Amino acid sequence: MAITMAWTRRWLARLAAVTATPVGREQDGLAPRGGDAHLDKSWGELFQELRDAREAWQRHPLARRLVGLTTAYVVGNGISLTSDDPALRAFIAAFWEQNRMVQRVDEWCDELARSGELFPVLFTHPVSGMSSVRVVPAARIERVECDPEDYEQELRYWETPRLGEPPRAWAGPAGAPPPTTPLMLHYAVNRPLGALRGESDLAPILPWLRRYARWLEDRVRLNAAMRAFLWIVHAPPRLRPVLEERYRTPPEAGSVIIADQDTETWQAVTPNLHAADAEKDGRAIRWMIVAGGPGTAL
Repeated sequence: MAITMAWTRRWLARLAAVTATPVGREQDGLAPRGGDAHLDKSWGELFQELRDAREAWQRHPLARRLVGLTTAYVVGNGISLTSDDPALRAFIAAFWEQNRMVQRVDEWCDELARSGELFPVLFTHPVSGMSSVRVVPAARIERVECDPEDYEQELRYWETPRLGEPPRAWAGPAGAPPPTTPLMLHYAVNRPLGALRGESDLAPILPWLRRYARWLEDRVRLNAAMRAFLWIVHAPPRLRPVLEERYRTPPEAGSVIIADQDTETWQAVTPNLHAADAEKDGRAIRWMIVAGGPGTAL
């Protein structure tokens, strides 16, 4: 019995043995995995959405107002940086002035709301160490390459090449490029957990903006049609050739026509537009836009 108990204890000890696994390696159970590809839209869908959002901002007053309200809330009267260290404070002031950040902050905030992403590039001067900032439109960044084990470590950004040019890869911060190599940064909003690309603030309401624009255009056309009318003249068959020749050109507004009672009868036909019937429809569409807009009220 004693031999049996000793053997059982050794067997249980082997089952409970723990083997140390280096942290950060595959199958360690701790390293965050790469972003799921299915969470990001395809490049074709994303590119079309970015184009639609830009076009809506350019042409639709409500879309521009939504983006403007977001920028007004985020930027307000402006953004400034400072430091207690005199050298760093001087560097910040020089960087801010050289890159005209006072004007660019509003533009970048508009782009972040409009496209959902911002791709600034830092070009560092090898002698002075000062960086110049330029922004590549999100519609030109076809792919974001990240560490397979950690999707938050972005290595490279692939820009769609122009006709006849090879693909261009911008170095990301996780790639640790040399100081003189242009460095691209990536800021995204409305990004699902595990995804790499952001999404425009306008994306959920683009279909409703299009419907509302078409609805308003139809209402304008109908109201314009109300100012026009069609004359229907009732006359005996024997007078038809004479009346057709006489009224080949319609009478001008304010004209007075005197006719015998048994010869011709005039009737004006105009569109019958019941504006009140569409009032609730228009309000419902507006509230649908408000529900998807970034903190707006119409």
